[in-house]
Amino acid sequence: MNESAPHRLNPFLADLTQAMRSTAETAKLATVEQAREDAKAYVEQLKTQTVEESGGLRRDSESDIATIRASAKARVDRVRVETEERIARRQELLEQELTNYDASIESEVKRVEERVAAFQDEVARFFEALLQGGADPTIFANMASQMPSPPDFDPELRAQAQAQARAQAQAQAQAQAQAAQQSGRDADSGQRAEVAPAGGPAAAGAPAAPAGTIPAAYRAPLLPGTLYGAGVVRGRLYSEWYPEVERLRAIGDDDHALTLLVDMVAATEAESRADGSYVAHRPYEDLADIYHGRNDAEEELSILERYSRQDHAPGAVAARLQDRMKALKKSAKR
Repeated sequence: MNESAPHRLNPFLADLTQAMRSTAETAKLATVEQAREDAKAYVEQLKTQTVEESGGLRRDSESDIATIRASAKARVDRVRVETEERIARRQELLEQELTNYDASIESEVKRVEERVAAFQDEVARFFEALLQGGADPTIFANMASQMPSPPDFDPELRAQAQAQARAQAQAQAQAQAQAAQQSGRDADSGQRAEVAPAGGPAAAGAPAAPAGTIPAAYRAPLLPGTLYGAGVVRGRLYSEWYPEVERLRAIGDDDHALTLLVDMVAATEAESRADGSYVAHRPYEDLADIYHGRNDAEEELSILERYSRQDHAPGAVAARLQDRMKALKKSAKR
């Protein structure tokens, strides 16, 4: 075999190679074109989905906005109703104040007239005795020195009449609450009525003195009201329940006082969140006092820590409760 002879390309192999190259080129073009078609179809699908999903997002947003508006309207309506009810109650109290004020003025006018009439009678009797005393100047002068003085009328009559009218109006308002309570006495208040000492609270429906004028233990229980919304407990503003807490603690019913105070804490926190105001410190402190009386340091510390986490007013009260909380923590570490 002659190794130096030139190599000749096999025509068959040349044609086969050419055919393979042509097929590969065709396959390449087809693959690229298919990829482009797939990408185009995918982009179209994305656009379609984008339109649909964008519409869904807009619908969700519109629904949320409608809910927010409805919630805001409901909140405004609650505030409006609460405001109107409070205004109506204050106007009723004003009518009572005016009525009682007029009555107190009439009573004082009558008292003044009676005092003037009595003074006139006294002066008449004096001069009658004076004229019958004879002509001796010494006796006459001595008797004249004993002439009765005119009555001294109080220059602060108006202020006293107003204060009396306000006190009477408040007493009437409480009496109305007691009258409404006649049919709704619970068993607990009934038991307390059995052990109330003589001279205690009047029967339900009878006029009662304002809360501040009688011992807490003898006050009638406070009835629920009709208000609702942030800051409301059992139909009344939480601040209206402080006298009831005092009454419950005065009769030794700390369990009900504790339950009421827990509701009051929740109400003042709800009000704080609603209008950005400070929470009231008193419900927290009263709860801490009850827990302290029960030697429950864990719950006492818990309610003080809860107060410290709220938006509370700075000052001496906050500092006092803060020091009390720190002292409890220090004691717990020992």
